[in-house]
Amino acid sequence: MELENNAIINISNQNENLLPPEQNKQQNINPNQYFVDKRVQSSRENNTFNIRFFYCNLIVCSVSFFLLSVSIFPMFVIPNLDYYLRIAFTSTLGIIIPLILLVFCHYKIKLIKDTSNGKLIIKVINYLCFPIMKLKVDIENIHFYIKRDFFQDNETTKETFTLIIINNYKNLVDIDLDTSNIKKKPAKLFYTFRNVWRNNSGYFQFESTLNSFINNSGIYDNPLFFIINNYVVKNNILFHSNGDLSRYMKFSDHLFTYHLNNPMGLSWLDIISIVVAGITNFITISIATQYITPNSDNDRKLKGVYVFLIGNIILYILYKIFKYCFEYIFRIDIIYSRNFDRIFIGLVKYTKTKYIKTFEFQINNISKFIFERVGNKTFNLKVIYKNNTEKQICTIKRKDEYELDGLAYILNERVNNFDVQQLYN
Repeated sequence: MELENNAIINISNQNENLLPPEQNKQQNINPNQYFVDKRVQSSRENNTFNIRFFYCNLIVCSVSFFLLSVSIFPMFVIPNLDYYLRIAFTSTLGIIIPLILLVFCHYKIKLIKDTSNGKLIIKVINYLCFPIMKLKVDIENIHFYIKRDFFQDNETTKETFTLIIINNYKNLVDIDLDTSNIKKKPAKLFYTFRNVWRNNSGYFQFESTLNSFINNSGIYDNPLFFIINNYVVKNNILFHSNGDLSRYMKFSDHLFTYHLNNPMGLSWLDIISIVVAGITNFITISIATQYITPNSDNDRKLKGVYVFLIGNIILYILYKIFKYCFEYIFRIDIIYSRNFDRIFIGLVKYTKTKYIKTFEFQINNISKFIFERVGNKTFNLKVIYKNNTEKQICTIKRKDEYELDGLAYILNERVNNFDVQQLYN
């Protein structure tokens, strides 16, 4: 009997020893691993991701504006005009304005991964459910960045978020000087979308989610905040940034760009044009209202409308003329060939869709690029060949030397035996 009890005890002890030692200890469990966002999970499974915008009341506002334009607005718009003409006028606006909003306002961005071809398809869809922009880019070139801005509203600080999709052209396929179309059409460097809805997540978390969707760690040198000082510090070149985003941007060793104006903001000419247009339209409407009398015929009643339309057309033409004369160069693109034996310089038009002029040089033939001073804050950018001939590239206005030092360094970086101190004449 005693032998049986000893056998049972031994068997019991052996069974206890068969259990892994970890089971006898308390395990550290992170409960967050059991919570899964169904929307993100299903999107990744289908290789799609939807980004919505914060315009949730746009349809309600459009319908409300139409109803007001039919019922209330006719009593206040051009009081001296015939009542039925006022109804027709305001009703037309009540249809056209909401339709414009529904067409051009972004409802969502649809990201589609084409993993077999290494492509990312980006569709920007409006409130009428059809795409107003479609892009097809290489996944390895894309990064997502969420830009946060603060503003004051009734003594309280609020924040807005802008989604920026950055194309760094890492694989050089779209900026190859021999095989791509880059010499004819400027590169689209980044795309901005305001008022994105972050699915109730923090902006940093949302940015991380977007980059994870395309299997991107999100850890990279953001070209939008490229610090030119750090790039040329060995030559003690200083640059003072005046805006949120850097005027200088480095997307790779082969692609640099310099913006003559704020890359995202309005220029001084845009602000002046908006103020002048607002004042002119106010004066035009005031004069037209006084000109139209209750006893005037219908032809005279419409003259005020004609004056308003023609005045705005003239303002638009003048704006385009001044834009071309004073700000026709938006940025300067600098692209090196794959083996750095050639340099391509493109002067990008303010529309950002065309070049004003393009230049391509063999680096072995170049002595240096210089900035020739021709006036107060005005320089001619020139290339000096080794045979002592020269060629003018463009004229840059309203810039000091310290603002152009970085551009001088980038242009001459691959040129042998150059001295930065001799680049200004």
